[in-house]
Amino acid sequence: MLSAQLEPFFVLHENSSAHAEVLIYRPPADVWKIVSNSAAYSDWNPFITRVDGDFKEGSTIRIVLGTGSDSMVFKPTVLLVRPERDLCWRGSVWVRGVFDGTHCIHLSAVAGGTRLEQTESFSGLLVGRLTKDVIEETRRNFQAMNAAVKQRVESKSP
Repeated sequence: MLSAQLEPFFVLHENSSAHAEVLIYRPPADVWKIVSNSAAYSDWNPFITRVDGDFKEGSTIRIVLGTGSDSMVFKPTVLLVRPERDLCWRGSVWVRGVFDGTHCIHLSAVAGGTRLEQTESFSGLLVGRLTKDVIEETRRNFQAMNAAVKQRVESKSP
């Protein structure tokens, strides 16, 4: 009887992730200038509309997703900064372990430019079937952000 009562709880707990990538016709250094400039996110980013703080490993930053009454605020910790390659942070909804997300922006040099990949790995007690819509929405937001990075980088003079 007890295992039957616990079963729905464990079924809800499955880690998930979102992913989106784009090819940008500029070198990683040019793309890095855009994605690593936290102060300018509000100028161009349709998804992460504000970042307070600098991308420095170990620091806590404040991220605003969206605008107006639909906006959400997170205070993640910057995990990794490798110039022209990687930028990662981890945040939580409520308390750590309930619904956590590790967001990474990865740049890799490819013929003709840079592949920009964004990933978010979700973990915690509330991740699973209840969050499929959140994961799909995150993927769409990554695509919009990637398109905005591409437009901003490629429109600047080399």
